Amino acid sequence: MNVLAIETSAIYCSIAVFKDGQIFFKEDTYKSQHGKVILALIDELLDQSQLSLEQLDKILISYGPGSFTGLRVGCGVAQSFNLIHRIKCFGISSLKVLASTAYQNESKEKVVSLISLGMGEFAASKFDDKESLLDSKTEEFILQNEDLATFLKEHKDYHVITSSENTDMMNILKSKNFSFIQPEAKSMFEFITISDVASPQGDSFIVPNYLSNKDHWK
Repeated sequence: MNVLAIETSAIYCSIAVFKDGQIFFKEDTYKSQHGKVILALIDELLDQSQLSLEQLDKILISYGPGSFTGLRVGCGVAQSFNLIHRIKCFGISSLKVLASTAYQNESKEKVVSLISLGMGEFAASKFDDKESLLDSKTEEFILQNEDLATFLKEHKDYHVITSSENTDMMNILKSKNFSFIQPEAKSMFEFITISDVASPQGDSFIVPNYLSNKDHWK
């Protein structure tokens, strides 16, 4: 199976291609330049993997929550490929992609994914182990700035991971067990199989998930 993965929810844009068990990966090194680099990164990886767009079986897109502009860029590219080349598209939670990256790169068990939404709000989701990434009923919720410290205290046995450079959040996290990492498109390999179960036909229109209508944590 040939799969393109797009991750534009955080500071850096990353792309991965999965081809018959091989992983080709590229990450941009310039902050917030998603719109300028994404097509070049895709072209480079398709060239390395000796694939054309027509040979792709599906596209996995990290569709939020996260960077407003980055998500629009990533989802827009995925939608255009779907419309022009008829490639199935599947949206994956950026909170899950962040956690998947942590599980691949760090030896952790329980983790909390935390992404700044701006205006004193944070998107969060918790995972008891790597297998829980594949749970379709994983809860995602919004934390207000004033609730963050309380939430972390109640989940002190969880390792916090974040991709956001937020001063208020960092001031709270500095005394906690946390890691600052960037989500990587290659970690989306975990979701290739379950994407077919969640949406067998794929989606022609991937809408960025900003969590604006989600319940707040209580």
